[in-house]
Amino acid sequence: MLVAVGLGRTVLDDGSGRSANDALGPTVAPVPTSADPYSSLGDDGVDESVVAAPSLSKGAADVSAVATRFAKAWLRKPGISGDQWRAALKPDASAELMASLAETDPADVPTATITGPVQLQGTGAVTVAKFPAEGGAIVLELQVAGGRWQVTSLDWEAA
Repeated sequence: MLVAVGLGRTVLDDGSGRSANDALGPTVAPVPTSADPYSSLGDDGVDESVVAAPSLSKGAADVSAVATRFAKAWLRKPGISGDQWRAALKPDASAELMASLAETDPADVPTATITGPVQLQGTGAVTVAKFPAEGGAIVLELQVAGGRWQVTSLDWEAA
């Protein structure tokens, strides 16, 4: 395109140092434009990556308390029956998790001791609670159902 403009100026030159294109007026540089015409307006302040905290019933235990209570009930305890063990888990577990534990023998639980404080990940609709324990870690997933936190899944990470 520049070659055509330069060629046009040379061909249309009348010898006076002025070209016929000068009648068009001065050359104006293009105005730079932004790819986003609204980029100068700034942020609207809405952070879409933040998940709203779940709605709990008045007086409902917080996620840390529920996770801790469940993890302590899940530990291996000599002499406890399967029914006693499940009864201790039930108040803080979802119906689906309780169904998956229906045939579990509490003697098969891989640890009897929690060795450190809970570490929570996520504060939205799903929270993961991880407890360091003798021989590995207890990992619980919790969700709010019926206005209270419930343990919805349980995993053991061997050390």
